[in-house]
Amino acid sequence: MKTDYSICAWAAALLPLLFSCNKAVEPAVVPDSGTITISASIPDGPATRVAAGAKEAGLSWNWEERDQITVVGVNSSVFDIEDGFTAHQADFTGKPVAGNVFSILYPGTYGSVAEWEAAAWTGQVQTGNGSMDHLEYCALLSGVDAFETFEFSDAWATEHKGAFRQSGVLKFALTLPEGITAPESVSLMADGPVFCADNAGTLTASLSLALKDVTLGEDRVLTAWMTLPWQEVKVPAGSTLNVVVVADGGNHWQRSVTLPAEASLLPGKVNTIVLDATGWSGTGHYAGGEGTAESPWLIADATALRAVRGDLVSGETKYFRLVRDVDLSGAEWVPLNAEGSFDKFIDFDGNGKTIKGLTITEPTAYASFAGVLYGTLKDVTFDGADINAGNNKAGVAAGYLGTNKNLAPCSLTGVTVKNSTITGEAYLGGVIGQVAVATTVSDCHILNSTVTSSVDNVGGFVGVPDCAGARFEDCSAEGVTINHTAAKRYAGGFAANMNKATVFERCTVKDAVINAPSSQRVGGFVGQAGRFEGAVFTHCTVENATIQGGLNSAGFVGVNYAPDINKCAVIGGSITANGGHVAGFAGYPEGNASLSCRIADSYSTMDVIGGDQTEIGGFIGIAKGLIVVERCYAAGTVSGTHENTGIFAGRVDVDSASISACIGWNATLPFAGTVVEGAGEVKDNYAGNEGTISAQATNLGWSAEVWDLSGDAPKLK
Repeated sequence: MKTDYSICAWAAALLPLLFSCNKAVEPAVVPDSGTITISASIPDGPATRVAAGAKEAGLSWNWEERDQITVVGVNSSVFDIEDGFTAHQADFTGKPVAGNVFSILYPGTYGSVAEWEAAAWTGQVQTGNGSMDHLEYCALLSGVDAFETFEFSDAWATEHKGAFRQSGVLKFALTLPEGITAPESVSLMADGPVFCADNAGTLTASLSLALKDVTLGEDRVLTAWMTLPWQEVKVPAGSTLNVVVVADGGNHWQRSVTLPAEASLLPGKVNTIVLDATGWSGTGHYAGGEGTAESPWLIADATALRAVRGDLVSGETKYFRLVRDVDLSGAEWVPLNAEGSFDKFIDFDGNGKTIKGLTITEPTAYASFAGVLYGTLKDVTFDGADINAGNNKAGVAAGYLGTNKNLAPCSLTGVTVKNSTITGEAYLGGVIGQVAVATTVSDCHILNSTVTSSVDNVGGFVGVPDCAGARFEDCSAEGVTINHTAAKRYAGGFAANMNKATVFERCTVKDAVINAPSSQRVGGFVGQAGRFEGAVFTHCTVENATIQGGLNSAGFVGVNYAPDINKCAVIGGSITANGGHVAGFAGYPEGNASLSCRIADSYSTMDVIGGDQTEIGGFIGIAKGLIVVERCYAAGTVSGTHENTGIFAGRVDVDSASISACIGWNATLPFAGTVVEGAGEVKDNYAGNEGTISAQATNLGWSAEVWDLSGDAPKLK
């Protein structure tokens, strides 16, 4: 189908369509053979479409060779255009379609209404000034009662009890300033997400078109065309719209317009923006802004993102906002703040956008996006990062959150890392290498990524939280692989080594693989939790982890000195022992006279494969010192040949370890493999499999305010 676009010189004419739902399809017999011919027409006249004309803004289109239409009923069929078609009339042949209600889609490459409605219009590229070859017209008749003879129009759709939808067009007619000869892109940007990026209605703050082989003539007029989704978009009165042109050498030129009245982008129309040569301002590499809190620098491409490092100033805060996804692939990234006094403050608003392909192949200090982060990093996704950290702290977002010398506030919020690889020696995390300031990291996530250490301290999310007062809230590590190739210490699905009083709340590890067979102090959540007053783990979970660990390894924490772990769970998965003190929850928990260790209202259903190793338990490997464990249960399988193997604890050692009101769900193994003389109280516990775990928990007095005891196994509320 060939499109012929006509325009109106409407300086801010920015883009009517009725929404409808498909009616229910009654059962019908689907023909299994044969072909039929259907007749499709395009309206030809001002009564049913906006004709081409100097005072009108519409589009007309003609049938052309290789056109296809998809008809969807009970089944669906693609119909091919037949020879002999005219501009506005064509026959199509395909297999029969059964049903009483139908959807008719153009082009036929869309196989279903759902696929058509999800069609995105990002990534458009125009080759040559004024070219329309890249435009794709789309039309949909939905919920109609016939398809053998039809017309793509509102009138026909209404007559046949359905609705008509079609794409629109945005045209730029811009007279650019002198000196611009080869524009590289043009964008329309708003203060907030008011435009539609796809037919599904996903909102975006910018509409962008890449330009290729565009050379301006003497009149310096850029003519650029974009396909728009089928929604009508209303831009409120008073909104400021920015037209941004990236020109020769990556320099940005901007023109701002404040709308005196509401304006619209309309489907089925050519919506035109005409700007003369006056009022343009050059903004260097940025798409606008002044680097202040009120007017952050706007980043629309890789050139602008690479310019950030040079615009940071010692002792000052500079403000930035991403306005488009940026692809950094193909060039080495240099961390923003990785040298000198480390006091270049930044407020970086990712604005929900994605930075792709961040790559550091040469080992560098604090290998990451930010280097040493001072300030705020929020609402950004890093996709496909590849970092070789060498022997320094590293993570995709930041190698170091602050330093021990400068304790200025820092924060990470809404940061996601996915499909990334981090490799180095020590202090490695998928998101952050080391935390050195009292800060809150919230709603941050890592997905489907790999972190590999050849020395020590490797965590799926963070290497080492190393400052009192740091908090992690509502964060997750999912589908992360942690490889620890050294016979050293500290590997964890979320954190390697909690080295100060840190709080973890509502954080999760899911589907992690931890390969650390020769390493000590390995945990599904944290390798070691240090002995610091104020350290808390609450409502944290490890689900379906696969762990290979050496001495002092477990499903949640390898070595635990922390004073408070409560309402935490290890759900499913397995751990294979390659050393002693291995368990489903805590391998080696230990308290002392200065700070006792407590684990309460927690459970593990992880399978523990102990082999011939010693101190193997479903919940605890070996309990030592002033440790209190209460109202916890272990319900995974436990196997091991050593005498210090128990369904709940492998060994309860001397110095007042106390375990009470706990459950080991197994009929053959003892509650504890060994309880040595001089150990603390091990009483009021249950080992067996009579009735249900919830019934036994009720008998032991577990609180219904903490636990849901309605099912066979207790769940935390």
